[in-house]
Amino acid sequence: MTQNKINQDTKNKLFSADKNSVLAAINTLKEKGNKEYLPLLFELLLTQSELEVRSEILKLLGAIKDADTIPMYMDALKEERLLTIRKEILTCCWQNGLDFSNYFDDFVDLIIDGEWEIAFEAFTVIENLEHFPPEEKMKESKLRIAGALKLANEQKSYFLEELLKMAP
Repeated sequence: MTQNKINQDTKNKLFSADKNSVLAAINTLKEKGNKEYLPLLFELLLTQSELEVRSEILKLLGAIKDADTIPMYMDALKEERLLTIRKEILTCCWQNGLDFSNYFDDFVDLIIDGEWEIAFEAFTVIENLEHFPPEEKMKESKLRIAGALKLANEQKSYFLEELLKMAP
């Protein structure tokens, strides 16, 4: 995705009541790309009920390969207002294959604190990481994981035990 300003016409089409206008705007973003639209796409995903539109947004978010967008995904995952689409955002994080290794602890927190589906998606992101944090940082994470394991239910215990096995 390139760095451009948001085009007001494209923004208006994204939030149009006309499904075809919205889909056309999404297709424009697929072709031209612009990371500045990510917060708008998250917002649209939150408010859009049309399944075809939601599907196209998720395809786009799952296909982005620009590493500069990683902080935007992380901001969206932390934003309270977007909690209802957190699972979908997490799914896009592992689908797009971006390197979220600098946010390892954030995904561990989502496993520890999240509902099962959130924990599953966060675990999948970690499972697909190419690199893990440095060993010293991993020691801290492993202690947190081990502590959470003592209080975890059976489903979360599995994720936490697997994390302890896969982390160096």
